[in-house]
Amino acid sequence: MLIQPNKQWHWVFDTDKGVMTLELGENMLFVSKLCKKRCVQHAQEDSPFTTEHTQLYYQFLEQLEPFNWSDPIKVQICLNAVASAQFLKPLMPQSWFFNTSACIQQEPLQVGELAVLQTESGQARCVIVEVSEQSYTLMAIEGGLKLDERKSLSQFEAIKVMQDRVIPLSMLLHNPNGLAQTG
Repeated sequence: MLIQPNKQWHWVFDTDKGVMTLELGENMLFVSKLCKKRCVQHAQEDSPFTTEHTQLYYQFLEQLEPFNWSDPIKVQICLNAVASAQFLKPLMPQSWFFNTSACIQQEPLQVGELAVLQTESGQARCVIVEVSEQSYTLMAIEGGLKLDERKSLSQFEAIKVMQDRVIPLSMLLHNPNGLAQTG
């Protein structure tokens, strides 16, 4: 069963763990993967889960509908994506890790849309959490994508790339239960 946002939801920065959390009600706490060094300064102040956050939550959730993931996994993806969309520090693009997309995008992708980032060693599905004129900030839905000998993209980690590195998931032939497959 999917949990529904309500007026009791409240963002709290956990200084002991150094991560953003969301109080979901009595004895329920969501711990995001967004750590202190990646958060904007105002993230350390308690704040409500706003109408804007609720809209983002449902926007992300709608994109995950076609996948046969459990409801708790979908909620975890959505809440981590909302945390990144609202509290992530601006990032510098790291496009050099990724292959240039052969897909020609007619329109820029929007926040909440799913996309694929591809390296020489693999690919991972991501969700777009921020759009700028020339780049996207994406949050990895899947982890373990090797970027180089020393660095991997972890699950729920955000990365900024130029738009020409992003493959819209809708443009790929895919199996909803597996990684996207380029045709």
